[in-house]
Formats: sequence, structure tokens, C-alpha cells
Amino acid sequence: MLFMDVSTWDPSNRDKILEHFKKLEIPDGIDVINQWVDLSGNRYYILYEAESAEAYGAFNLPWSDICVIDSVPVMEASEFMQLLPKYQKK
Repeated sequence: MLFMDVSTWDPSNRDKILEHFKKLEIPDGIDVINQWVDLSGNRYYILYEAESAEAYGAFNLPWSDICVIDSVPVMEASEFMQLLPKYQKK
């Protein structure tokens, strides 16, 4: 399943965040598609696929002590549009 995470942190945690990034190892079961950094600061966006809840947890839990992660399951709009007929009321 695809997830879009937006991570935010207090500016005072900047150095801790940088240290986490230096040591970051992507766990098995996570496929990072792309990443973006907010140039105005204190936000990071990442789009990735998680094969399981265990992989998802292994990827996000190590950050929970220094930032807030808003994680949203997403899919491409074209895939979503194909699902709509199944759930439309007739």
C-alpha cells in the first residue's frame, strides 16, 4: 500500500533530525518512491510503499521521539476512479 507521510518537528530538534537521517536504514518491505524537503523548514514529505504493517512500523516508529508523522494511505487518481463504480449507489 502507498503512503504519503508529512513529518514535522520543532526547530530545536533540527540537529537530532539530521543525525537520524545520517543513520537512516530503509527496512525490508519499504520501497521509497520519492522524498521532498520543505525549503521553508521543519517539514519532510515522503511517498513510499509498505508491504506490511510490520514494515510500516519499523519505518516510522524510530522517528516518533523527535517528530510528528502524519501518514496518509494514497493511490493514483486513475486507480481510484476505477474503484468508484463498485461503490456508487444505484
